[in-house]
Amino acid sequence: MKYLVPTDFSDNARNAAEYAAALAKKTQGGIIYLHIVIPIGSERQPQGNVYADKVKEKRNEAKEQLQKISTKVQLSYPGITTNFIIRTGEVSDEIMNAAQTYKADMIVMGTRGASGLKKFFFGSNTASVIEESNIPVLIIPENVSFMLPKKIVFATDYYDSDFIALKKLSKVASSFNAEIVIVHIATEKELELELSMIDYFSEKVSKTIDYPKITYKVIVNENISKGIESFVENEKTDILALSTRKRNPFEKLFNKSITKEFSYHSKIPLLAFRIDESIGESDF
Repeated sequence: MKYLVPTDFSDNARNAAEYAAALAKKTQGGIIYLHIVIPIGSERQPQGNVYADKVKEKRNEAKEQLQKISTKVQLSYPGITTNFIIRTGEVSDEIMNAAQTYKADMIVMGTRGASGLKKFFFGSNTASVIEESNIPVLIIPENVSFMLPKKIVFATDYYDSDFIALKKLSKVASSFNAEIVIVHIATEKELELELSMIDYFSEKVSKTIDYPKITYKVIVNENISKGIESFVENEKTDILALSTRKRNPFEKLFNKSITKEFSYHSKIPLLAFRIDESIGESDF
């Protein structure tokens, strides 16, 4: 697999880079490190040589740091290939462009817990990538070290897009021979109906996905986010996987994105799949 790892050289970005290196070693993959030089203030309007000199200086500084990271990873994880690129522009746009240009299989990003205005500034780029990326995005919280994943929890609400996400997830899980636990959160009033729905869902999954290590659970909780958090903690989950759909403006305004919320405060790695429901299952 080919991993694209954006970095701003912060501690949480370095931690994600370390996680990606260990992941690449286990999957015999390669890493492309990406640093984005962001035009700030007056730099957004080029001012001749002054602007060009500032950009050149930032790119040279970034190149030096990327070379150090690449060398360190090659020494620590012999056998994996590393490369790095530097782009100038808006963060989420350049991540998407690089992922497409270099045909990355997964984007690995670092994040840190925050709230209020801090959540907006620290989490907005991660959330934007999740909402726009057509390839899986692995979000690594700060201070989380790599562990070979043995259990991946996939939270479902029975959308058609979840079948497409599960096909992709099963390929990831097979790399580690990891168990996939598909969980649905239901209220007490919905329990009887949801138990029959999970049976239907599991039957359809078994017909479309050839991966033997999948189990199913229905958990009672009045709050979806809290139900998921409680389950992954009790189950000693290594990775939480969620799919996010392309929503219309009214859905974005009135409904919270569970995937986006978890990208801000998850305590374990979050694997996000954005699925375009206009693409049929037969295309995967």
